[in-house]
Amino acid sequence: MFQNRFRLLPLILYVVLIFSLSSIPSLTAPGLEIVPADKIAHTVEYLLLGVLLFKTIGWSVTPSRAAAFAFLFAVGVSVAAVDEFYQSFIPGRMMSIADWCADALGVGLGVGIFTFVGKKAVIDTSGVENGPNAQRPSDGKTL
Repeated sequence: MFQNRFRLLPLILYVVLIFSLSSIPSLTAPGLEIVPADKIAHTVEYLLLGVLLFKTIGWSVTPSRAAAFAFLFAVGVSVAAVDEFYQSFIPGRMMSIADWCADALGVGLGVGIFTFVGKKAVIDTSGVENGPNAQRPSDGKTL
């Protein structure tokens, strides 16, 4: 019961974390002074967002792999665009198309791993619960 009620919480907290980090003036990760390392950090940060997007919303949008990917990717890159725009108001930070592209790559990888590589969820419309918590008939036979 509570699982459905709080399923958005990890995603929301992660987006809050992203924007909190974006609020720090002149933020650089320790030891990441070279430009490609910065882009790797952006890619990994948004790869995690892509994974959380899929785990939170996933197949509830549509059973079509391409449509699910497109929707989740659009949500992720929109968050990245708003984040980059937000950074333009923070002293010592600036909006960067290159950072946004790294963010988009991360979202695409995170969502794509689950959308195209992972197993597609089977939508059971019969109303019968399957799985380890399913109730079994009293005669001991399986459903």
